Amino acid sequence: MRSILIITLSLIALSCKVSYSFRGGQIPGKTFGIESFTNTASLINPNLAIVIQDELQERFTNESNLKYTDGIGDAQFKGVITKYRITPVQGTGDETVALNRLTITVKITYANSTDDSQDFKKAFESYDDFESTEDFSSLENDLMETISEKLVALIYNETLMEW
Repeated sequence: MRSILIITLSLIALSCKVSYSFRGGQIPGKTFGIESFTNTASLINPNLAIVIQDELQERFTNESNLKYTDGIGDAQFKGVITKYRITPVQGTGDETVALNRLTITVKITYANSTDDSQDFKKAFESYDDFESTEDFSSLENDLMETISEKLVALIYNETLMEW
């Protein structure tokens, strides 16, 4: 009985197959570079450009075969932060705002030295909501980090995955 159970479990394990594939996009060359991001938003968080750059560098270093270079890479990124805005999202019955939204937009210029047909200039936008009763200054860094992660995921997918 025990041997039948072992054989059955072995057959089940062998029949399970997981496969991963990347649709379309190719990882260009061997290196990537990131030029310093600029911030032209009307409301400026002085740490935002560095946070996005660091997140972008970490994502490409950890999830691709590209190596980071301080110079011009085979894949080159340049960014401009164009929006950093807090807006009301949801009101209550007495017209008090219940939720606010921090929205960040970054315009990315991507250059692929091995295949310029993959170059793009595109704006990426993401946001996160927070309770209006909470102190924004105490939440700002966490919100900025979360939104930056979302933005970098969008940039990464646009660059390598062609979603």
